[in-house]
Amino acid sequence: MDRIKFQVDGYLEGGFPIEEDDIETITELDCYEELIGFIEEGNEKEALNLVNQNLDAEFNIDSISPFEDEGFEFIEVKNVSVLNPYIEEIDGIKIPLFKYLQASFILEGPKEVINNWMDKEDNIYAFNEELFEEWLDENGGDGLQDGCGYFFGDACYDLNGFGSNACSIDPQSIEKAFN
Repeated sequence: MDRIKFQVDGYLEGGFPIEEDDIETITELDCYEELIGFIEEGNEKEALNLVNQNLDAEFNIDSISPFEDEGFEFIEVKNVSVLNPYIEEIDGIKIPLFKYLQASFILEGPKEVINNWMDKEDNIYAFNEELFEEWLDENGGDGLQDGCGYFFGDACYDLNGFGSNACSIDPQSIEKAFN
């Protein structure tokens, strides 16, 4: 069976360490004190440098039931970054937060399934977001953003109240791989 690799781009606005253990994990990082100092001083460049050394992301296929059912795989994180670090105190503990966490993920899936998301004209395939969303709805209703995971150290950041969590297929990557 032919398989296609493609990129999905996700972002988390207003992400927060949601588990109590995650807050403890952050405070135990070797760079914690230094990072808090850089953010408080307004030294965004040095703060981002420290954050990027401890930043990671992953795409959880099992959080998107149609992807899991059809044998899609997470291959790699292409890039992950943050913007605008700031501090919020939680129970007297200073926690580094970021206005945006963003990542690009490389996924792989069966060409025959991905074909359902494509329009074809003169042997050229074009990704159709609407067809993809219909396919997701018909096969489980999970949102693509449900697969995105963002980590500072081993602490998971996710939505806790206000903000947005989004993810979309990069049309150019899927069209290039498909054609």
